[in-house]
Amino acid sequence: MQTELDTTSGVARVPLVSGGLPSLNQQPRTKTLRIPLSKAANRTSPPSITNLMQTALENPDIVSLAAGFVDQQSLPVEVSARSVSAMFASEAEGRRSLQYGTTIGHAGFRARLIERLERTEGVVEGTYQEAIARTVVTTGSAQLIYLICEALLDPGDIVLVESPTYFVFLGPVETRGARAVRVPIDDGGLRIDALERRLVQIRDDGQLDRVKLIYAIPEHANPTGISLAAKRRKPLVDLARRWSDAANRRIFVLEDAAYHGLSYGVPEPHSLWSLDPDGETVILARTFSKTFSPGVKIGYGVLPRGLIDPILRLKGNHDFGSANFNQQLLERALASGDYDRHVARLRELYGKKRDVFVAALQRHLAPVQANVHWTHPNGGLFVWMTVPEEVDTGFAGPLFPQCLQEGVLYVPGEYAFAPEPAPVPRNHLRLTFGVPSEAELEEGARRLGAALRGALGAVG
Repeated sequence: MQTELDTTSGVARVPLVSGGLPSLNQQPRTKTLRIPLSKAANRTSPPSITNLMQTALENPDIVSLAAGFVDQQSLPVEVSARSVSAMFASEAEGRRSLQYGTTIGHAGFRARLIERLERTEGVVEGTYQEAIARTVVTTGSAQLIYLICEALLDPGDIVLVESPTYFVFLGPVETRGARAVRVPIDDGGLRIDALERRLVQIRDDGQLDRVKLIYAIPEHANPTGISLAAKRRKPLVDLARRWSDAANRRIFVLEDAAYHGLSYGVPEPHSLWSLDPDGETVILARTFSKTFSPGVKIGYGVLPRGLIDPILRLKGNHDFGSANFNQQLLERALASGDYDRHVARLRELYGKKRDVFVAALQRHLAPVQANVHWTHPNGGLFVWMTVPEEVDTGFAGPLFPQCLQEGVLYVPGEYAFAPEPAPVPRNHLRLTFGVPSEAELEEGARRLGAALRGALGAVG
């Protein structure tokens, strides 16, 4: 039986067989019934770059600078094999890894995560011991982000986000019916002065009680590759604490540190979480998808005390707990040192690819460099490009079809901007150097340069 979509009402319809069960020789008479989808389902937009992924898969000759995936050759097959072998060296241990785990996550793994956090923050062992009880393992950081939105946001609530921001984060905010409001950034990341002004404006509009969350990506942000300057980190935490007092309710900072560890030749500043002395303002979200394997799909959050029970109740309804097998695999990779050695190899691999790609952009975009600008990331996987305002980089603008003709893909930057305040900028594009080979990065930059020359000439 097929289901059809009624595009006018936003609901699905299924055929109903009327008159009871038909005989073998009788053709059923059908009536279309509506499926009453929830308001949350109806207001959730389809994934913004699904068509891009399909285009890349259907056209293998295209160089995709769009998908923010990891390098296929970087995936840790040998490391994973060693961890699995260790898990199954004992029959009892093997069975434990194949059994259900707990909703909060495997105790040994959570302890290992906090030990590692102590080392990376340079504090004495045991300093963060109490944070083990506040650490929740999730199915990637995406699940944690969704759970945070589910726990905190009602329709009309406000989330302050970088402009531009990680476009996937905007999806759960939309689903909850909340408002994502942009705050400008510069080369040092989120501008604290602009954030303060936005909060003043919201207060003056009588909406301060609706502000629930400030979302920030401090390391090598997706989509820009820009990191939050060290000197802005403590002021950001202090600002959130001060405005929480003004609102007489907690305003959380969600620190999405998906690219922590992937810095190329530069030290990483202290996390926002480490600068929150009582642990009640910053929610730390991290994942192993970029630094180990997206297929393992494990992330974690260190939560303020007041969020632990609500998040665990919601997560219990999602899945009763993330994959126990995957958590134990990662615990062994961390314990053996294999994980750290793997991340060191990733830094070398991606650092070289970053260098190749940026150099290729400089060569092939030299004729248009006066009108086109891009970021030079110190880590992560992304480059953010800006073209003149009159060049629409969306699917219907002049650049995207020109790029298709040349055989190269990018993500239109408009998807990375929250809808408020309108209008959304349309003269940016996100590029990634994670998946293509060095030769493909060179060729992709050449094709992009040719497309840009054609598009700029068309509007000039």
